[in-house]
Amino acid sequence: MRDRSELTLRNQRDFARIYKQGKSKGGRFTVILYKKNGLDKTRTAFVASRKVGNSVERNRSRRLMREAYRAMEPEIIKGYDVIFVARNTINGRKEPEVEKSIRKTLTDCGLLKDSRKNNEK
Repeated sequence: MRDRSELTLRNQRDFARIYKQGKSKGGRFTVILYKKNGLDKTRTAFVASRKVGNSVERNRSRRLMREAYRAMEPEIIKGYDVIFVARNTINGRKEPEVEKSIRKTLTDCGLLKDSRKNNEK
């Protein structure tokens, strides 16, 4: 298993930079904030505020987003910092549903490899 700690956003300055200067796109279950990072890797963070629910619901929503991201990670363009923010509509959803929603939002952002070709047409 790969060491994922270097691919995880933890620094508050990085979060502030993405919130202030980055772009965002809302989906059915998540909001995705992203910004180029000048690196050859994509760093991520999965966030669920108290609006999502109690600790069990917040942890489940983060797991759902993380698993959906993991499934499509090879398709994601490198060189971005991405924050996935859960919406309270994610409660009670299954992983395939969340993955489909995140895939659509990432495509709209132009962060999936095949979406770049579609956006250039």
